Amino acid sequence: MIRIILSAGSIVVLVGCSVVGPNYEVPTMDVTPTFMLGGDSTLSNANADPWWQRLNDPILNELVSRGAQQNLNVRSALERITAANARLGQTGTNAQSNGALPAAVQQRGDSSGSDTTNNLAINAGYVIDLFGGFAREQERSIANLEAAQLDVGTIRLAYLADLTNSYIQARYNQEAAAITRQTIASRRQTLAIVNERRSVEEATELEVQQARSLLASAQAPLPVFVANFEVNVFHIATLLAEPASPLLEQMQSGAPQPHPHGFTNVGLPADLLRNRPDLRVMERNLAAATAQIGVAEAQLYPSVQLSGTIAAGTADGWSFGPLLSLPVLNRGFLRARQQIAQSAARSSELDWRNGVLIAVEEVQVALTLCRNWNRQIQHLERAATASRSVLRLSRESYRLGEATLTDVLDAERINASNRMALADARRNYALSWMRVQVATGHGWNVEGMTFDAEGQAPVLPSDPLGLEGTVLVSGENN
Repeated sequence: MIRIILSAGSIVVLVGCSVVGPNYEVPTMDVTPTFMLGGDSTLSNANADPWWQRLNDPILNELVSRGAQQNLNVRSALERITAANARLGQTGTNAQSNGALPAAVQQRGDSSGSDTTNNLAINAGYVIDLFGGFAREQERSIANLEAAQLDVGTIRLAYLADLTNSYIQARYNQEAAAITRQTIASRRQTLAIVNERRSVEEATELEVQQARSLLASAQAPLPVFVANFEVNVFHIATLLAEPASPLLEQMQSGAPQPHPHGFTNVGLPADLLRNRPDLRVMERNLAAATAQIGVAEAQLYPSVQLSGTIAAGTADGWSFGPLLSLPVLNRGFLRARQQIAQSAARSSELDWRNGVLIAVEEVQVALTLCRNWNRQIQHLERAATASRSVLRLSRESYRLGEATLTDVLDAERINASNRMALADARRNYALSWMRVQVATGHGWNVEGMTFDAEGQAPVLPSDPLGLEGTVLVSGENN
């Protein structure tokens, strides 16, 4: 680095330099105009939709509300907003200027006495932003702040998905345990009938042992369902940052499996850029990376610093002068830094494009799973109703000697299997429906959902780039 003293005229010429680096433009890309199983209407304000309420489960609603204010990941994301705000405060004028107020007291003494000298000096410097390096730094900090704000939405969606998934899994295992207990009771009833017939020599010992074997088989899965229920409740307690015991007691009271109600507008693929906070974070990261190119490029050019000193207790009371710094000896290092910034920006754009494609895929997959699980539920409901009737009739026929024990045991197996399959299908349908909500960006900025350390609801940017009504992702036919 070479430093040169400048004249006032030279400074005027240099100040007229422009801002270096690329000006950021919001990227665009082509995707399919509509989802295969979606409609053709656009979707706005999805972020304010409390979709979990359509599962019609008051306990789940309460848990979502509690965890939204207590979840440690969400609170950590809110702290990152505070840090990003502070970093923004370090840019602009604050980064260009510096000042110091050194003071010194000197004492000299000899045999005749002592003299005390007080020196007070104020040093100040201001770096002129000739090529827009500080302006680009401020652009980057603003983009990082917006990314931190939007990342709260990403964390909220992850929290909602995690909590709802664990709740659905807990209720499924609770229902599976209940079905298993009912199956155990049914097989005990069958064993009692066999023992009754055996006592009058109408059944063989083989039939008794078969009934006992199937009873033991029915009892085997019960501990697994109970354990899985408790594991999911423990995870919910972690998400809520609460002790597990009170929550476990609350959940053990039981509730039906969550079942979605109401139509969900998934919008168009183009709406994902506005509705998905993770995509908007990627876009803001790209904006920050683009601004960083300008920061790195500005360091390749000369810089001018205006510095001065005002001193008391000295012969010269003040000094002032401009200083030009030329990046000559470290130019190779600075050029490499610029190339790194350019590569990082290209990588950020590729991440954004890949994120858009993955987001579209997630919606398509969730929609097709949701539709087909719902179809399976309809078939299994009919099968479960029929198998209950078959079990009742076969048991009556066996008691009268009109059917074999094998008929009864087969009917029990089929009935238990159909009921368990129905519970599993209801679980999978609820999970796929939940994934549709998350994949389309519903519910990450519901009013009053999350509070900061001071109890204030943070305001997240619902549309910081003015994207409302603007299609950034267009279809091939547009």
